Amino acid sequence: MSVYLDPKDLLIELAPDGTLRATLADQKCALRVEVLRAFPISGANRDLVLRDGGGKEIGILADLQNVESGQRQLLQDSLDNRYFLPKITKIYSIYERFGSAIWKVETDRGETEITTKALHEALYEVTPTRFMVRDTGDNRYEIADLSALDE
Repeated sequence: MSVYLDPKDLLIELAPDGTLRATLADQKCALRVEVLRAFPISGANRDLVLRDGGGKEIGILADLQNVESGQRQLLQDSLDNRYFLPKITKIYSIYERFGSAIWKVETDRGETEITTKALHEALYEVTPTRFMVRDTGDNRYEIADLSALDE
């Protein structure tokens, strides 16, 4: 059963090995803490699930904004690392080769080439203008607003 955590009773620290450590009201300490989004697309900073290094759920933070700023930054850095999601800002070309689609694109991280399965398998519509692209390496890319791309 999931338990919502009170941010006032939670201490998030960076452990010496570079992982997160969580202490709950001075009674429970969890090592190698992972932070996951319960709703990664629609609720990026709400309902954050904390798990210990063994995959056991510690609890849920209702809203990242309610966490003290230093601890919030540690959690945000962990989320940014886990949910690295380059945004496609320009599509130069898409062509098919041997059943795969090769995309030459510009992202907010620079120019790159993405290989996906067939187009209908690689695109996921989030809203009528927002799409997610998954490549053959299971990396995800976002097209934030399809109508904003050059034609």
